[in-house]
Amino acid sequence: MNCIIPFTKDIKFKTNICEILSISLEHEYTVNDSEILGNFIVSGDYKSHEVSINKEHFEHVLPFSVNIATRIDRESVDFSIEDFTYEIIDKDTLKVNIEYSINATEIKEDEPIFERVEEEEVPFEEMLDEIDDAITDERKDNMIDAESKEEVAEIPVVEVEEEVQEDGEKRDTENEITEEDKSELIESINDKEESFVTYQIHIMKETDTIESVCTKYNTTQTILGDYNDLSTLTIGDKLIIPDTNE
Repeated sequence: MNCIIPFTKDIKFKTNICEILSISLEHEYTVNDSEILGNFIVSGDYKSHEVSINKEHFEHVLPFSVNIATRIDRESVDFSIEDFTYEIIDKDTLKVNIEYSINATEIKEDEPIFERVEEEEVPFEEMLDEIDDAITDERKDNMIDAESKEEVAEIPVVEVEEEVQEDGEKRDTENEITEEDKSELIESINDKEESFVTYQIHIMKETDTIESVCTKYNTTQTILGDYNDLSTLTIGDKLIIPDTNE
């Protein structure tokens, strides 16, 4: 911190000022966290009349303050008077002009020290397990509690528009089932798979119910339950439907 500050003050006397015989300037100050507070003390002798042989004494205390925008070391403050002038105006007023400087050492804020933390390597298999657990927990939150809701069979599902390909098989034009999906679903079929030659896969949509699916594929809820978990159906789930007509 390094600055020069001007200070001007008009001092009103009780009598006329004919001549300043002597004058002096002193100062005092204190420093706190946000400002410097102090006083200028102007004193001396003067004559009130030109022909007077008597001198009169005067002393005036002029307070001042300086705001501090940054943190400074209080012990380093250097206060100096750079210039001091005065003049008599209106016969009874002494105008003083003071220019003073303040020098101080600024205290810089400590920069934060960042400590590098070595990240622990997580095995790839463990990472996959954590991801699978997170997906499972989210799925459970969306499941329907079959014991608390009797209308499980009325679960609305999204109906898939189907069209017949040239080879006669039905194809889902909106949510086509990939070979990977089929592979995963085949693995979930229980030992009764050997009793069926073919099966169909149905994706549950909003307008479907268990009864409508059974009617559409000419099957029963019992048969569907052998191949699927009907208590946890949600929209978009795939149903394995054995073809009992073959």
